[in-house]
Amino acid sequence: MKGLILVAGRSTRMGELTRNRHKTLLDVGGRPILSWMLDALQAEGIGEVCFVCGFLQQQLKDFVAREFPSLQSTWIENPEFATTNTAYSVFLTRDALLATGDSVLLINGDVVLDRRAIAATLAAEGESVLAVHFGAVAEEEVKLRLDGSGRVTEIGKHIPPDRAAGESVGINRLARELLPDLYRVLQERIETAGGAKEFYEAAFNQLVEEGAPFRTADVSGLPVMEVDTPEDYREVLSTISPLLLR
Repeated sequence: MKGLILVAGRSTRMGELTRNRHKTLLDVGGRPILSWMLDALQAEGIGEVCFVCGFLQQQLKDFVAREFPSLQSTWIENPEFATTNTAYSVFLTRDALLATGDSVLLINGDVVLDRRAIAATLAAEGESVLAVHFGAVAEEEVKLRLDGSGRVTEIGKHIPPDRAAGESVGINRLARELLPDLYRVLQERIETAGGAKEFYEAAFNQLVEEGAPFRTADVSGLPVMEVDTPEDYREVLSTISPLLLR
């Protein structure tokens, strides 16, 4: 199992908070978001991580080299980080990750979590698994629908909140058998459908339509939250940080 962390974006919605500091290095409970993430991965036996970087990339490389010297890290630059989205960042990892023959744990770099969220995603039934907060969701979240057996039937921001089972929180276990099809779909969408500006979940949704068996890991009771705005960050500091497993 290899880790894949997406940290290319500028995080413009964060305003002054991220003008000179990468969002994943914002402090939560006395430690950067990225520290929580890498500690959790290593605690669950994942010691090799591929980072897709762009904005303030040297700041991130220096941090990882200094704070996690034992981590086996690979850095892939998204030179178009200002004009592309997560689908393009994932696509750039094709050669590096297909060559390993391993499954992948794909994580958005702005997700606040502790090792319990990683453990739950790794332990869930199924080969490819999306970590989910079940329950009411906001309009802008990445939402999903399930069939009666718990299999994912649709995923994306386009799903009406009243039809969604919950929110995909940005932690995804991807089977090695799925990866060739994932990269195929990403390439098709990038070349023909403006997919470079899409979230990678658009490719997941196409794979679901093609019959890929995505399942879910329930992280509803765990302190997991993606930080997209200053309001999110304040909520993390007040409600999520005290619950993190130290």
